Amino acid sequence: MITAEQPSHWTENRLYRTWVLVVFTLVATFGFVDRIIVQVLVQPIKAELRVSDAKMGLLGGLTFAVLYVLLSIPIARLAERRNRLAIISIGTALWSLATAASGFASNFTQLLLARIGVGVGEAAGGPATGSVIADYFPRQRRASAMAIYGLAVPLGALLGGSAGGFVAQHWGWRAAFLVLGLPGAVLALLQWLTIREPPRGQNDPGFAAEATPPFSAVLRRFRERPSLVQIISGAAVSTVAGYGINYFVAAHLSRRYGLNYAQAGLLIGLISSVPAAVSIIAGGFLTDWAGRRGAHWYALIPALGSALCGPLYIAGFRADTWMAATVLLSLTAMCQYAYIPAAAAMTQNMMGPRMRASAAAVTGLIYTLIGLGLGPLIVGALSDYFTRRAFAGDFPRDCGSDAGLMTVACGQAAATGLQTALSLCALLYIWSAVHLALGARTLGRDLARLQ
Repeated sequence: MITAEQPSHWTENRLYRTWVLVVFTLVATFGFVDRIIVQVLVQPIKAELRVSDAKMGLLGGLTFAVLYVLLSIPIARLAERRNRLAIISIGTALWSLATAASGFASNFTQLLLARIGVGVGEAAGGPATGSVIADYFPRQRRASAMAIYGLAVPLGALLGGSAGGFVAQHWGWRAAFLVLGLPGAVLALLQWLTIREPPRGQNDPGFAAEATPPFSAVLRRFRERPSLVQIISGAAVSTVAGYGINYFVAAHLSRRYGLNYAQAGLLIGLISSVPAAVSIIAGGFLTDWAGRRGAHWYALIPALGSALCGPLYIAGFRADTWMAATVLLSLTAMCQYAYIPAAAAMTQNMMGPRMRASAAAVTGLIYTLIGLGLGPLIVGALSDYFTRRAFAGDFPRDCGSDAGLMTVACGQAAATGLQTALSLCALLYIWSAVHLALGARTLGRDLARLQ
């Protein structure tokens, strides 16, 4: 067996490893901003381009997923053989420029094409980043490292929500794409100039680090680890609910409570920042701590978080005031993201060094195609359906696509329809919890089979 590559002195430097994680987290933060900025801008884009909730769901989900799905696996296979930092940096530059280009769209089709471009860049950078992090941190610290990296989600939500809503309120939605898209290009350069490619498998003695296995071996490794299949399935269901709900929460706050774009965006940023950060950090560090006492905790702790999300979300969507809704949605966010670092760490831990980028691409493909691709589209379609049912007349004819902007009746129907759609989507978290709990049963045994 070919052994893992020998560690380099700079990869063992704690300060340098911290810098690597900080830069990757900053890049991922703006990547998440560029991925979800559309959800903050649902209402102003609808008002100008006159499109339905279903089309807005398509814009924020499936369009991004299309090229991500087509390109993520081939690019990940390339990352198993070539310089990962070059691939990550090119991808970062691509999604940042595509986001900025969204600000120049004059119709729905042009905006659709720009969002597809964001998916191309994300496909290039995401899988390889997880592989590099795994080569900088040992197995027993990977969930914690992934938790810090996962802070990009709440940080991105805070920045995208507050800054995106503020810019849209004062200068329009096109300016929001420009302001939040261009910083990624600067970070791409910083990443390329300051982060070195680490030796593959340096933290995994005994693995064959130099021979790249075929893609079929990666898929077989998934199939032979039933606990990993259950954990990924639970995470996938959570992403459907999470992306679907988060995409329309700002619109829900505007329609139900009459908040403007800046107010709704700020609330979304606050709800998705500190509470979500607590969830991710606790999910990583707590599972690493409990996992030393029993591997099953890597799945049970996320399962508990998902089980609490369903009822908390429903209560939040039915709250009578925006303040009560904010409190309940913040509590939900504290439970919602515990699965992210645990699922990422388990995927990396069960793969060989030259299987990890491909494995991350597989899971990223699943989360993107099923979660981001279907979540917003499902909620948007359900919202349109229940809005029509809540309206006494012919909603498309009487209200057009400007629901909430023309008459009180149109606005009330749109608010009720979206509230019902979001509440139904929240029930998916119970389904997710079942998969995660099932994964706990054989997790210890599967982790022991590391060849």
